[in-house]
Amino acid sequence: MPEIIEPACTTLQSEPDNIEIIRDQIAALLAVDFAHQAELAAEAGVKSKRDYDVAVYVENENPLQYVDDEEPESNPFPCVNVSVDSSGNERGTGSVNKQSMVATIFLDAYATGNTGSAEDFGTRAGLKAWKTARLCRRILRAEKNTFFRLRGIVGNVGWKFQAFEPDNSQSAIRVRIVRITLTVPYVEDVEITEGVLDWEINGIITDKDGHVLVGSE
Repeated sequence: MPEIIEPACTTLQSEPDNIEIIRDQIAALLAVDFAHQAELAAEAGVKSKRDYDVAVYVENENPLQYVDDEEPESNPFPCVNVSVDSSGNERGTGSVNKQSMVATIFLDAYATGNTGSAEDFGTRAGLKAWKTARLCRRILRAEKNTFFRLRGIVGNVGWKFQAFEPDNSQSAIRVRIVRITLTVPYVEDVEITEGVLDWEINGIITDKDGHVLVGSE
């Protein structure tokens, strides 16, 4: 007589996988530090203080949708979108209860050159995009943020930088993107017990657009 198949998962599977936690952790680290950089820039009275007031998003592939064509200087830039491109494991690695995985995570740094100056908008956008990418690198490579504060779960991370223009760029503004590709070795199916930022303190990721809000209740 055929065996009756019973459910294998007897509890609600509501907890995120480690790769989701890693993605959100990266976004949180960036958001917290960018908020602090904006404060430091304001205190120092730097002319380009908006360059340090960087919005952070999670899995929002089109921040250009927030641009108002009639007011091109009213835009969400600079900003960074954190997204998981892929994740997988090589056959034969890990064990049944612990998988050695490698993920590709994109950090897309967006910037615009539409600031009302006489400089070439395209050149200015490129310079600002690279500046935003530089800030991302310095924040995530800071000693305190080694392994994204998830030592034992995350291994040595590979970095690659590439600049390009968005496919759906609007004519009213000039936007450049510098994509940081992170190659992240990590362990899946192992509970993360230390290092994860407390979202009740540090902020939330909004369901509406993936914007990371720092210090929100």
